[in-house]
Amino acid sequence: MSNSGATRGVQTSTRPAALAAALLLAIGACGGSDSPAAPSPPRPIEVASVRDLGEVGKPPTVTARDGGASGLVGGRLLWTFGDTLFSPASVDGTNLRCATAAWAAPVQPLLTSEPVDAKGAPYALLNFSAEEWAFNAASGRADHRIALWPSSVISNDPSGGLVFYTKLVVNPGDLNYEFVGTGLARLASGATTAARDPELLFNYPEPLFDKATLLGSTVYLYGLLPRSQDVGVARVPLSQVGDRRAYRFWNGSQWDSEAGATRALFGGVPGAVTVSHNVYLDRYLAVHSEVMSNRVVMRTAERPEGPWSNPVLAFAGQAPASGVDYAGREHPELTADGGRRIFVSYYRRAGGFRGELRLVEVTLR
Repeated sequence: MSNSGATRGVQTSTRPAALAAALLLAIGACGGSDSPAAPSPPRPIEVASVRDLGEVGKPPTVTARDGGASGLVGGRLLWTFGDTLFSPASVDGTNLRCATAAWAAPVQPLLTSEPVDAKGAPYALLNFSAEEWAFNAASGRADHRIALWPSSVISNDPSGGLVFYTKLVVNPGDLNYEFVGTGLARLASGATTAARDPELLFNYPEPLFDKATLLGSTVYLYGLLPRSQDVGVARVPLSQVGDRRAYRFWNGSQWDSEAGATRALFGGVPGAVTVSHNVYLDRYLAVHSEVMSNRVVMRTAERPEGPWSNPVLAFAGQAPASGVDYAGREHPELTADGGRRIFVSYYRRAGGFRGELRLVEVTLR
């Protein structure tokens, strides 16, 4: 579905001003001598302080949307979301989209803006094929449908970005998912609808490689191994990111051409995970929620493929007794003070079909 028809812009946020000031202060503090700094030993991963910055903005009609993967595209911050619920129904008669997106300035990441239809409903980030539309129309049920959930965003060139996503069938029952595979979509700067590549990159039971990080000119793609909560990694040159044959997979000792050879790097990951290079720690940093827990944890490694350290608590969320927080992930594009301050989002349940994405500043010691 394209962003055609009647549209209007929506900007929403809770506390953008304080965060903007903090980020601008950090940018102003980055100046200094032109002389190269002497190498320093790696720092231990310790938390000095944690500050809740507020809710990621959403249109007034939206009651909940999770996910929260983001990336810089064309110098702006693109937020992507998974299941997005809203009321009243959209012009096309639905109260649910499985993927939506919004834009923000990097110094005001909570102040989001996105086109909405005449009923105030956001547009879909990822459009269904005719076959997928037919499946969902025949079902007519929110608990039995094909879903396309965005998992990560990287910049492809100054004018566009890449969105990696998981395709799955949602079945009745709690967390009863039938995974189909992972795919790639391409999005122009400023757009909130991406064009999916015709074929999936990986097909289940291959690992669910969908959490991308761009390190230099190489894309590292992390994902859950089949029927587990263990994470593996693949890599590919950015220039060949859409070519399945160009991917190589870490088998525990070397990069292998067979996806089935992928070995676990670490475990205990319910879904979302991010990996970035943190200059302050002089290490690669992985951030994720713990399984069935409000805790968001961090771990480090000297190389993108590990070996990885044991997890260290970043912070604990505040979900009500009816459920747990999830989808903890770092936003490396917001990192400040040379990596000492990192920004992590998570989804906090609010009971029923309501909830919010929160952004947290974690300052390292």
